[in-house]
Amino acid sequence: MERKITDIDETEKRNRELCELVKQNDLYAQTEILLLNEGLISQLARSLEVAHDLDINHYGGIELDDILQEGRFALLEAAKIFDENEDVKFSTFAYTVAGNAMRDLCRKGDSSFERQLANHGIVQVFLDDNPVDEDGVPEAEKVRDGKGRDPVGEEAVLRVMIQKMRNRLVLLPPRERRLLMYRYGIQSLEYKTIAETAAFFHLTENYLRLIEKRALDVLREGMNDGKIL
Repeated sequence: MERKITDIDETEKRNRELCELVKQNDLYAQTEILLLNEGLISQLARSLEVAHDLDINHYGGIELDDILQEGRFALLEAAKIFDENEDVKFSTFAYTVAGNAMRDLCRKGDSSFERQLANHGIVQVFLDDNPVDEDGVPEAEKVRDGKGRDPVGEEAVLRVMIQKMRNRLVLLPPRERRLLMYRYGIQSLEYKTIAETAAFFHLTENYLRLIEKRALDVLREGMNDGKIL
């Protein structure tokens, strides 16, 4: 037990020494403090991966490496502003600073993903198999003129619908969830035809339609169950 406490104290001591050098723009110290605290950044990134990754958005295009890099930048900033006179460990201070920066990046990715879903009409696809107007024009392809709109209200409703869609998607069997994600471009935002989807999953088109219909029926029922989320 004594050896373990000593090791922690030595690490903290070295962190404090490196903070002083980082403040002097010492490149070697920057590299060393990053290596010394890489485990902390990795732990944060993994916890955020669990919290944000629903297998349908992957941070709206933000990769795990982006989150790790954001954490490393934030850790260096933490080293520059860390007060060695305060009765707090550098690792505790850095965990807070880096964690906030990494969470902010994930939130930005989530918001970006939600806007893309709304812009591509993907939420509406799950509410209506054939989202077209009376002239047969797909709603997702129409350009809004902005007249009589309540942008704030629409944004609020869309955010609720998107979150509700996510909640219902994760309840589908894995195979059906992957099929819908691929078919309707929930990851790539590129719609696939029945033929393309059937070929990708090595299914006949008729069998694919049956699976898709069943999954959409379950999802649509969930989306229209009268619950907010």
